[in-house]
Amino acid sequence: MKYGIMGGTFNPIHLGHLMIAEYLSEQMNIDKVIFLPTGNPPHKDHLKADAFHRFNMTYLAIKDNPKFIISDIETIRTGFSYTVDTLNELKSLYRGDFYFFLGSDTVFLLKLWKNFDQVAKNCKFVASIRPGYEKIDELKNEIAYLKKNYGAEIYLLKDLPQYEISSTDIRKRIKEGKSIKYLVPDNVIKYIEDEGLYENY
Repeated sequence: MKYGIMGGTFNPIHLGHLMIAEYLSEQMNIDKVIFLPTGNPPHKDHLKADAFHRFNMTYLAIKDNPKFIISDIETIRTGFSYTVDTLNELKSLYRGDFYFFLGSDTVFLLKLWKNFDQVAKNCKFVASIRPGYEKIDELKNEIAYLKKNYGAEIYLLKDLPQYEISSTDIRKRIKEGKSIKYLVPDNVIKYIEDEGLYENY
């Protein structure tokens, strides 16, 4: 069994996240994609919606896709959340190979992750490149460095479908009273409205 890991704050989750997960899983022949809303990541000082709401929104967004599942490993964890700990927990729950989905720029940060050598042993990485990305040579050099020094296995997927959706823009539109239809799944829009999220962003 091949599992993709789609981590993120999902603050809120939007159609771009879902499109990326579907595309990468298809390209890599992934059986299941585990959506992993972050709990208290060390690199985020504050989040606009707490872990409870972000988990619920993610669940609503993916529940109709049989390939997508969700994990609360990080949202229920106390203290900071590190990928090395999350992977250890996932390996105790699921039998198979893990493929961590990430954006191309995140590749340059991997060596800074806590216990990255252990992370690299527990999963492979799938880095997606959007059309027009200008740092291909730097990226390939970094991937070669990570493989040589950490044994990291990183797949590079080009020509990711282009989208112009960001959670930051969505939160801004909500505060300004603008529509987010066709940016966010309808059931997530209803949840945001019912809970009054992001109105004071």
